[in-house]
Amino acid sequence: MTLKPLFAALLLSGGAAGAGAQDEKAQPRPPVPSYRSQAGDMSKYYLYGDGGFHADWYVGFNNCWIVKLPPVDVSGYSKAFIGARIGRSKIMSHPMGWDPNPIPGKIYMGVSRVPSFSGDNTFFLVEAEDLPREPLPNDSISGVTSAQWFWASVPMSHISSDGPNYLAVWSNSRYFTSASSAPIIAAALSDASGEESAWLNRGIKGAPPSGENALETPLAGIKPAIAIKLVPPNDYKVLIRGFMAEMDSRNVSASFSVIGEDVRAAWLELSYDKFEWQRVTRYMFAPPYNITLDRAAMSSDMFYLRAAAVDALENTGHSKEILIPALKGGN
Repeated sequence: MTLKPLFAALLLSGGAAGAGAQDEKAQPRPPVPSYRSQAGDMSKYYLYGDGGFHADWYVGFNNCWIVKLPPVDVSGYSKAFIGARIGRSKIMSHPMGWDPNPIPGKIYMGVSRVPSFSGDNTFFLVEAEDLPREPLPNDSISGVTSAQWFWASVPMSHISSDGPNYLAVWSNSRYFTSASSAPIIAAALSDASGEESAWLNRGIKGAPPSGENALETPLAGIKPAIAIKLVPPNDYKVLIRGFMAEMDSRNVSASFSVIGEDVRAAWLELSYDKFEWQRVTRYMFAPPYNITLDRAAMSSDMFYLRAAAVDALENTGHSKEILIPALKGGN
């Protein structure tokens, strides 16, 4: 007789626990980006791009890296991006003088269902001046850090869910013809077995490859850091707090904090009318967010300055603007 109440209690306890588990399971998971790459584990892309031996893995005018990814199910996602992990940009310095400015150049990416890339499936990725710098063995320069992932937004229709996805990265800069002048793409060790899925094309001249010879040289065992990022619908916000700027006749020193999920970069923007804004600093990849700008190099006229940041879900936040008065005498 005493077993029945106990059995009933156990059933009630189990039922309550089961209902709780079902309720917990029914809760929507926090939206996070989904990455598709040949390495799978994105942390494996540490070769070459962070320093040390570069193996001539430069992104160049005559060097195009291509990977083949399997079909990607984009259901449940609202945005798509293609990207690459790149670093070690070079400066203009030469033996007869000292110039810490980066060697200029633009890097592009393409995505296609076939190994052929045209203007319709080509997208600007990043300027060389925004890449992490190559460290110098006997001197110090600003902007030196590990390689970073950069992303270009692409239409969802460009990502194939029923066929392969070919991704390519290259540059149209004629300066980028060797590892001594061009940025370096990161890479990961990979199982060399199976079908060919990564290639290097050294026959290009500033434009993406197309036709039968696009997949020129197969890569075995090491894969370039090229990936697709899918972002689900979300209402996450990136908030800028404590933005302030101290000014004198020569400098503008700005500082701020960022609140958000997985903030990946921050920067400053300038505007003359508070409608059109342009970025005026390099990306800052980690706090503290402090930067000093040359006042005369920005503009002698009055302008507005604001801070901005972006998270891993590609949500961008902005601060309130600060008015920077015109320089007296126009200089």
